[in-house]
Amino acid sequence: MLRITQVISTASLVTLKVEGRIAAEWVEVLERECLRWLETGRRVDLDFAEVSTIDHSGVAMLRRFPGRLVKIVNAAPFISALLVQP
Repeated sequence: MLRITQVISTASLVTLKVEGRIAAEWVEVLERECLRWLETGRRVDLDFAEVSTIDHSGVAMLRRFPGRLVKIVNAAPFISALLVQP
């Protein structure tokens, strides 16, 4: 299960709190939510403090977003390590 909650929104930035697992069908849900906010001209910060796991499709999806537009914050060290480009 995945929960995405908008916690901060300004004219240039939205912060989304992401909770649960970023895996399987939930990857597409998170991608659509990011794209929805990017289309409004905002940058997106994803607060991963409550993300328990991320699978390879989630990692691949997040790597496709330029870091200047989508930023991961508060991720567990093992998730941060997965998201580093090889």
